[in-house]
Amino acid sequence: MKSLSLNRYFLFVFFAASAFFASLSNPQSLLAQESFMGIDEIKPGMKGFGKTVFSGDSIENFSVEVLGVLKNWETKADLILIKMTGGPLEETGIIAGMSGSPVYIDNRLIGAVAYGWSFSKEAIAGVSPINEMKSTLFDLPEENGSKLFPSPEWELPLPPANTGEIIPQTSLPKIQDEAINHPGHGIKIAPIISPLIVSGFSGRALEEMNPFFSAYNLYPLQGGSYAATSATYPTRLVPGASVAAVLIKGDLNAAVVGTVTYVDGDQVLAFGHPFLHAGTTNIPMATAHVFAILSSHSNSVKMASPVEIIGQINQDRRSGVAGTIGTFSRMIPCRIAVDGTQNIEYSFEIVDNKLLTPVLVLMAAQGAVAATEKKLGERCVDIQLFAKIDGYEKPLILKNSYYEFNQTWFSIDEIAQCFAMVINNQFQEITVQEIDLKINILNLRQTASIEAIQARNNYVRPGDELSLDVLLKPYTGNDIYKTIQIKIPEDVLPGDLLEITACDAKFSKSLDMGRAAGRHLPVNFEQLLDDVCDMERNNNLIVRVLLSKNGLTYKGEGLPSLPQSIFSIMNNVGQSGIGPLMGEIITKVPTKYVLNGKQSIHVLVK
Repeated sequence: MKSLSLNRYFLFVFFAASAFFASLSNPQSLLAQESFMGIDEIKPGMKGFGKTVFSGDSIENFSVEVLGVLKNWETKADLILIKMTGGPLEETGIIAGMSGSPVYIDNRLIGAVAYGWSFSKEAIAGVSPINEMKSTLFDLPEENGSKLFPSPEWELPLPPANTGEIIPQTSLPKIQDEAINHPGHGIKIAPIISPLIVSGFSGRALEEMNPFFSAYNLYPLQGGSYAATSATYPTRLVPGASVAAVLIKGDLNAAVVGTVTYVDGDQVLAFGHPFLHAGTTNIPMATAHVFAILSSHSNSVKMASPVEIIGQINQDRRSGVAGTIGTFSRMIPCRIAVDGTQNIEYSFEIVDNKLLTPVLVLMAAQGAVAATEKKLGERCVDIQLFAKIDGYEKPLILKNSYYEFNQTWFSIDEIAQCFAMVINNQFQEITVQEIDLKINILNLRQTASIEAIQARNNYVRPGDELSLDVLLKPYTGNDIYKTIQIKIPEDVLPGDLLEITACDAKFSKSLDMGRAAGRHLPVNFEQLLDDVCDMERNNNLIVRVLLSKNGLTYKGEGLPSLPQSIFSIMNNVGQSGIGPLMGEIITKVPTKYVLNGKQSIHVLVK
């Protein structure tokens, strides 16, 4: 009998040991069994610990004491208030990059460190409850055709150009002055800032983009590129390990660093607060290595770099981000070439995201130019952006010339705005296959003004060839005459007075909006692509001859020679998109100058 009990004991030990060693060979199996503590079980005074990385890839514990629970602090959301001590936290306070650090009480996971208070002297943080993170990030239905910005009027939120305009102090309302001086101003709860670690960019480019990144709670920080892989770096993500959302990879690099909260098989929860709050996403997820903690009175931050892309972040919502290990995101190949004082070229891959792609292309272009070109003084800039779109033989080509006095970035901003409008179009989802941006910089002023226009004849007849002479006055140069031949249509009405205007691109665009606004309100993606590619170029001399015609325009399409009955009905229907039909002959003559000005004359039709 005793022998039988002993045998049972050894059998139990054998199976227990087998299970233990099996769990060691598959650590994820232990993580999946992790227990949780609900929000109603948490009381002030409870003590526990958290996990994060302060240096290298070693996960360290820090002490935690619960101060209370903020019920319904946001709609249908609770927040656990804790005080953190241990490690460097007494000196640094909350550290940017800690977002997502798991917190445990009685070895049960309660949530992720996610929020802090500005100007706080102590490491007091808000913890996003784990059950809310799981319910809002796991097992979500797929979003069909979701768009970050479906409106056709959407604009890229770029920093304003530095115009040199000084806003008087008196323009601030008095109530705003009082708010700024209020002792409570700036003391507010907010998501812990996430460090955006970049390399290959100039400091000035980061400063220009800082308003955009600040709006999304990102803290740009110049660092190194990918950390070299070694046996000491983790090849998997576990609670407390550093994790990175990779935005750019190659000659230029950018990644947002946070901390892993929970892992269940190949599913990962992190950050504890939104990254961009973009819903369903497709962003590469990587392991990360922490080099050091940069302590600061304003924002202490982890200096880190991504190591290896091992998955994809597929959800970005109020309570954090969720990713999948082993599923990989598509990135867009991108090349930027700058031909100026030096010839420099960058090749990299960029995240495929409606909001981030145009912003990061803009930042990369600014960084490439700032790396080699002067900041002060006159210059002319030629820019061409080429993008291949899946399913379309016709590529997107945005091309223009600009004159700048000092480095305003307006030229690159305008191209990026047009690109953003295309990839955020309201008609259909598109896939950009590749992006090629060429920037040519000439460090001198190559501009000219339109001084005069003259017709060689005082009148024309239907079908005639009209000769026009346009006088251009280059900056510090000799006068230039351009002769332009215009064929007058056979159906022009005798007695009409033709209005002929020679102008620059800016004035031509304003005429377009006044005379044929419907033409610039595309009704499908093909029209949008044609309209954007046909952008007015600043080095073109544009001559416009306005003709009166019988008919109407409807949603940008001309309807000439309508029967009188239909013309009367449509003209009085009171519906948007209907306008008068004005025939126009538009001639564009390329020059080597960035032009400005306009001149007009009238010619009689006999």
